[in-house]
Amino acid sequence: MRTELVFLDIDAQSKMDAFQHIVNGMVQNEIIDDPAAFLAEIVDRENQSSTCIGRGIALPHTRTVFLDQPIIAFARARKHVNFSEKSTDSVRFIFLMGTPAGDPGTYLKILGNLCRRLRATGFRDSLETAVSAKEILGLFSDESVN
Repeated sequence: MRTELVFLDIDAQSKMDAFQHIVNGMVQNEIIDDPAAFLAEIVDRENQSSTCIGRGIALPHTRTVFLDQPIIAFARARKHVNFSEKSTDSVRFIFLMGTPAGDPGTYLKILGNLCRRLRATGFRDSLETAVSAKEILGLFSDESVN
């Protein structure tokens, strides 16, 4: 996670709007070379099964040939975004992850660490009230949340 991959209070009417906003930010920061293919992979994975994990959180992800190192982008939506037809799959926190296709272990390690943190109500509350990308990154460097 890097400051240029933190998007606070985005206006997204749908999960596709949110994905497009995040991918556009990746392009602007020269993180991905083939945004259309990367986005298609994210959408394909999402179409297999919603990545909403409850508590207003979604973890869209892909293992891809378009990255040589893992990336995590965080977006906080201004309003809840529906991730499926279920009313319970409404999210504000989106962690979009991409990991190299040949390195599934890294993805699992990142996902495990992220899920441990997201179980803590205080951590989620801090994501809600953070006012800057730097503050968001500080939450992830706090070792007291495991």
